[in-house]
Amino acid sequence: MGRGLPPAPAISMTVLQKELLSKLNKQESSSQRIARRTSILLLAETGESNSQIARDLSISLNTVRSWRSRWNTNYEKLLAYESGVETGELKLHIYHKHLLCFLSDIARRGAPKTFTFDQEEQIRALACSDPSEHNLPFNSWTEPLLVSKAIEKKIVLSISTSQVGRILKK
Repeated sequence: MGRGLPPAPAISMTVLQKELLSKLNKQESSSQRIARRTSILLLAETGESNSQIARDLSISLNTVRSWRSRWNTNYEKLLAYESGVETGELKLHIYHKHLLCFLSDIARRGAPKTFTFDQEEQIRALACSDPSEHNLPFNSWTEPLLVSKAIEKKIVLSISTSQVGRILKK
């Protein structure tokens, strides 16, 4: 008697999708994440079980399940884009971009950025300047000094020393 669930069925994939995924998989310029994801999908299309794909690619079973599920959820949308290519309403390179977007990370939850790129740049510029240029009797900056000067110069309304440290670490 077998253990666990029966193997998941092979995912549906058009010839064009398979061709584009194979091309992405073989491109040296593709990131490792994209290559791994295309490998998962191409193996799932051949009917490989989730556990076999996980073993073959040395990844977690949950990762395989997640990408198989994501493909099945978005398959109709991808077909709609592909039909646009076939009718000439959509260029192939645009469809390729949609496929790449599908393979990219989904935006994660969390608080939005508190500080703009410009504010971070101004804080870095401040840290690169000499404290004496700002009428401070010090030879080098400390994070608390940077905080007080950034607030005084109205770069930010408020900021913690740990946030200044993270900005400078980048």
